[in-house]
Amino acid sequence: MSARLPADGVVLGVHHVQLSYPAHLQAQVERFYSEGLGLPRIMHAQVLAYLAGAQRIDLVPRTTPGHGCECLGHLALQVAGVEALQQRLQAQGATALAVVRVAEGWRFYAKDPAGNTLELLQPAPLAAPRPRAAPAVQPAGHQQAPVDSAWTVAA
Repeated sequence: MSARLPADGVVLGVHHVQLSYPAHLQAQVERFYSEGLGLPRIMHAQVLAYLAGAQRIDLVPRTTPGHGCECLGHLALQVAGVEALQQRLQAQGATALAVVRVAEGWRFYAKDPAGNTLELLQPAPLAAPRPRAAPAVQPAGHQQAPVDSAWTVAA
């Protein structure tokens, strides 16, 4: 059996879920996820991050300006063929931003018909070199999240 990459424009699974919380509740939020749910914490500079099996839960204080998308809460799906998926969604009339390079691979944000924000991420191991440079076009008031190098488990 030969190893093959998934077909273009395919959702492979949930990459992470990002939720927000009032900044003044950080201690209670940390206690809930670590002690209450028993999830291991992952070190990250800008968010509280926990592992839930193979998926990551990112918790962002609502005071964090411009953290990656216009909405702090979103579902991130791991995909193969990120450009094909972005083009397909745009062809269907969906709001889908430009595909941009990030530390983890290639991604774009889209809105579903109800206005929920989705991050569609093709991780670096599946990310083939792109034949052209993609402009990092963002809507007004939108800032790209800072790129960081690695996720590590907290001691």
